[in-house]
Amino acid sequence: MAEKRVAVIGGQGLGDNLIEMVLMENSRRAGLRATMFCTRMMQMAAWFPLYHIVETLPMEVFDTALAEFDIVLCPGGRLPGIALADWIYYNELFQEGVPRAVNIERLCVQLFEGSFAVTKTNGIMPPESLTYRRNAQRVCIHPTSAELSKNWLPERFLALAARLEQRGFVPVFIMSEVEQSSWQPVIGSSYGLNGFATIADCAAFIYESGYFIGNDSGGGHLASCLDIPTLSIHGRKGKARDWRPAWGRVEVVWPRINLIGGNLRQQYWKYFLSVGAVERAFDRLLD
Repeated sequence: MAEKRVAVIGGQGLGDNLIEMVLMENSRRAGLRATMFCTRMMQMAAWFPLYHIVETLPMEVFDTALAEFDIVLCPGGRLPGIALADWIYYNELFQEGVPRAVNIERLCVQLFEGSFAVTKTNGIMPPESLTYRRNAQRVCIHPTSAELSKNWLPERFLALAARLEQRGFVPVFIMSEVEQSSWQPVIGSSYGLNGFATIADCAAFIYESGYFIGNDSGGGHLASCLDIPTLSIHGRKGKARDWRPAWGRVEVVWPRINLIGGNLRQQYWKYFLSVGAVERAFDRLLD
């Protein structure tokens, strides 16, 4: 009997994609032939050498390009089914209040048969040329995200960096290369500012750092799956429970005041999260 072929359709964000690699790892363990369709993750091909990762598919070719697969794992969006494949919209199967990576792990127990140990790991393999946490006191601060409403206040990130520096840590701000120019006037010459051209470049820097602090974003998931102690800043408790990084040592912090009304909460939560609260969360990470 020919082995089953599995297609994993990559989601929108880096965090989604790193979590989706758990599907790839468990497919591999189950002896299935899996392909991930995600152009973004092709940047990380050297970090995921055991997997077949190809470009994102345009939706108009789904019917023909995915016809050869027995199982198609799609995050959501109810796309037209294919006669030769079982489509599974796995976001619909998730339990609320449980981190996404844990939900994926539980899903794999249901999806894949065989005598193998289902895992939450995503199979990332840092290059051997890198040294894990070589710069033990370096704290990567990631003040950006895909959505402006997710970002804590820039001046509070700077105040946090000052406090950490006084304690002997080496705070360094990190972001994508395209974001660097707009942040340079904000940070000035006070701290190092690194803008990375690729996700792999950023991953290498994080892997050799001691700690990571950042908004709810893919950067936190990247640090977490590299087993770098991670502090993730969120706007509200409910979303933090679902989207917190779920590998390694992680602390999550959010405002204790819960604003009523989605728009109010989305825009003003950052004013109710103090520098002291975030520093205390970092202390818990150290413990």
